[in-house]
Amino acid sequence: MRPIALRAVALISIAVALSPAPAAARPPSTPNPQDAREAQRLFESRGGARILAQRVASVAEVAAVAAATEGLTASDALALVTGAGPDAASLTAAATCYSVEYSFSRGVFPYHRWVVGQTYWCFQYGGVITYRTSNTSARVDGVCSGSNARDWKTAGGAGYSWVVVHHEADFSCATPWWFPLNDTLWMEATFDSYGNAWLSRTA
Repeated sequence: MRPIALRAVALISIAVALSPAPAAARPPSTPNPQDAREAQRLFESRGGARILAQRVASVAEVAAVAAATEGLTASDALALVTGAGPDAASLTAAATCYSVEYSFSRGVFPYHRWVVGQTYWCFQYGGVITYRTSNTSARVDGVCSGSNARDWKTAGGAGYSWVVVHHEADFSCATPWWFPLNDTLWMEATFDSYGNAWLSRTA
C-alpha cells in the first residue's frame, strides 16, 4: 500500500476513535408526587355545561339538512321535517324549527377539552316533535387531542313531545412524563315541542 494511502487510513481511524459515542436514550422521567397531583388537578378541574347559541331555523333550512343527512329528495325531506306526509307543503308554516349548540368542558390549560353538540329539531308547537338531527365534535386546547365523537338518541323523538340526545367523545392529553391522561366526556341534552333546550346530564 502506498504511504499516502496508509496515512489516509490512519487519519480516518483516529477520527473514528475520537468521535463521541451516541448518547444512550434516556428512560422516561418519573414525576415527583407533587407535580403529578398538580397535573391531575388541572386535568380534572371541572369546567361547565352551557348552551352556546340557539336560534330559529327555517323549515327549508332543516329540510336541506335532512335531505343531505338522510339521502332524501327535497320533497321527501320536507315531508319528514314537517311530519305532514305527502301533503308536506300545506303544513310547512305549522312546523317550527330550532338550531341549538351546547357544550360540556373539563380541564384547565394545557389540559382543556370539551365536547360540543349541535341539534336541529322541528315540532308542532305544544304537540309532537316531527324531526331531529344532531352532530358532535371534540375540541381541545393545549396538549390534548380528541377522537371518536359520537351521539345517539336515548329517549323520545319524532312522535313524542320531547327527545333526549347523548353526546360523547374520547380525549388524551400528553404529559411531561411517560404516561398520558385519558378520559371520556359526555352530556345529554333534552328538547321539547315548545322550543326549549337544556342540558340534563353531564359526566
